[in-house]
Amino acid sequence: MKYIIFALFYSLTCTAETVHITTGQWPPYVDRHRQDQGCTAQLIRDAFALHDIRVRFVFMPWQRAYEEGKKSEFIGSAYWYFNEKRASEYVYTAHPITSEILYFYHLNETPFKFDSYADLKPYRLLINKGLTYPETLWQAIKQYDIETSEAIYTTKNLQLLLRQRTDIIILDEQTGKEYAKALPDTDQTRLVRQPKPAFINRGFLLINPQSKKYAPLFNEALRKLLADPGYLSRYQSNCSAIE
Repeated sequence: MKYIIFALFYSLTCTAETVHITTGQWPPYVDRHRQDQGCTAQLIRDAFALHDIRVRFVFMPWQRAYEEGKKSEFIGSAYWYFNEKRASEYVYTAHPITSEILYFYHLNETPFKFDSYADLKPYRLLINKGLTYPETLWQAIKQYDIETSEAIYTTKNLQLLLRQRTDIIILDEQTGKEYAKALPDTDQTRLVRQPKPAFINRGFLLINPQSKKYAPLFNEALRKLLADPGYLSRYQSNCSAIE
């Protein structure tokens, strides 16, 4: 009996389809250090599992993840906020899988108070390559000649701030909390999060055109998952407050 059960399990494991999706580091949503690789990664995995499809996430810097996700060895990239360029290069899935509030963070000795983007003018703002910022922010950067610098890895944002290599950074509230956990208490007390959100973004799984057959499969499965009140409640509480 044990042999039969093992043989059946082995057969199912070997015949199950596996797809590959690129992603970057953005805890708690996608996180190479967690067993589930992040709460949003688990959502994507659970959705495809309804179609007996296994998902393997490949972590890399965000800009590279976007470009690599177009290649045939991947079905797409997870996860991304909306913009027109991406919509012309990928198939956006139908429903957002995150809804994130992003804030400006700075040190307590920096006398910054955010009311409008014009308030950034005297300061150095850190921009992460590959991440998405609203067009209104880009326009303000140009209009008010706001000094910016670039970083590839969001994991470095708080360190760059603490070393005074920049004055202001932008992080999602949940991500900011995750990164701050690794800091000594003395450094944590130096961090200030502005109460007014910098902006709000919704994240989507992107499917590349040659793998577009997976988009309706994911859309259907996600609807089933989120129709389960228990699943939706757990995801909203532990990950992101999507509808």
